[in-house]
Amino acid sequence: MDKPRYYIKYVFRSMQQHLKYKIMTNIKHLAIIMDGNARWADRHNLTKSEGHKAGADKIRELLPEFINLGVPYVTLYTFSSENWQRSSTEVDFLIKLLSIYLKNELNNLHKNGVKIKVIGRLNLLSSSLQKQINNAIELTKNNNKITLCIAFSYGSRQEIVDAYTKIIASGKKEVSESDIQHALYDPEMPDVDLLIRPGEVYRISNFLLWQAAYAELYFSSKYWPDFNKDDILEAINDYSKRKRTFGKR
Repeated sequence: MDKPRYYIKYVFRSMQQHLKYKIMTNIKHLAIIMDGNARWADRHNLTKSEGHKAGADKIRELLPEFINLGVPYVTLYTFSSENWQRSSTEVDFLIKLLSIYLKNELNNLHKNGVKIKVIGRLNLLSSSLQKQINNAIELTKNNNKITLCIAFSYGSRQEIVDAYTKIIASGKKEVSESDIQHALYDPEMPDVDLLIRPGEVYRISNFLLWQAAYAELYFSSKYWPDFNKDDILEAINDYSKRKRTFGKR
């Protein structure tokens, strides 16, 4: 077979495969626990900081894939409320990494129609980083190709406590599910359809407990920096085969 014809056939098959996954995805909200950065670094004789940087670089690599697959909302668990208990060196680097990511990627994200949201107890961050976060949110607020929600200084139990505190402060005597939903860090966040956790750890670690009430869970032995397009497609393929009953028959 001549090369031009082979190339056209290859491209056509790739387009067919992409269309197949886009049709079967039907995922409104994909959540990912970016786990395994430090263990990946240990395996490659690198520092924890280098592992975390590799994890951040992976966002740049996979975000276009989420867009191509038509996933409208992606939440990444980047720094938990429990992570504050790590060494000051590691914590300081992770905070710096968020600032660097926003500085280096913001214009490109905005250009590609990405809406940025950041959830968590952001009051624990420096005023300069809070300002940087707010600027990113404000700049991209009207973008509609995909929402990238970064969970930073985030814990789901803390989010629910903060929601109740807000509701109580409003003077309400009775609380409904709708009241709680509207008091969460992002009231517009849709329920999670698929939650992926790489890193060979099989728990959800205080991540989106409210929003992931009926999420399908997918675990991988790969570390996050090793995760690639094929791993995402494999997770989606697995998800597409599941029957979601939401407690019904």
